[in-house]
Amino acid sequence: MDREKATIHIQTRLTPSEYKPFKKVIDTFGVNRADLFRRVILSNENNLVEVGGSNQITEAQQRVVYLANQTSNNINQIARKLNQAYLGGVVSERLYLRMMNELIGVRLAFEKGMDKC
Repeated sequence: MDREKATIHIQTRLTPSEYKPFKKVIDTFGVNRADLFRRVILSNENNLVEVGGSNQITEAQQRVVYLANQTSNNINQIARKLNQAYLGGVVSERLYLRMMNELIGVRLAFEKGMDKC
């Protein structure tokens, strides 16, 4: 079986601070730059890297989204139970309207807060 020949050339530039850790490896192990960077690139199991910079979702942002979903679900459950209680005659119309207004206020405050994230 023939070995595939490396024919594709890749070139990039690094700042001195970006290159510094690689320079240490090159000096310590006596490997040439091309071989080192080839090994670095190919050692990535899936050859995937994060791109997009600020578009990446942080762990904190994922937590906010999770909490937002939980809060939204809880508000919907409260509204549904309140509506069922009103339709069943357990809650007066006055209390029902007051509680619905409170829920709407909570929702609006929640949406306003989420817009700031």
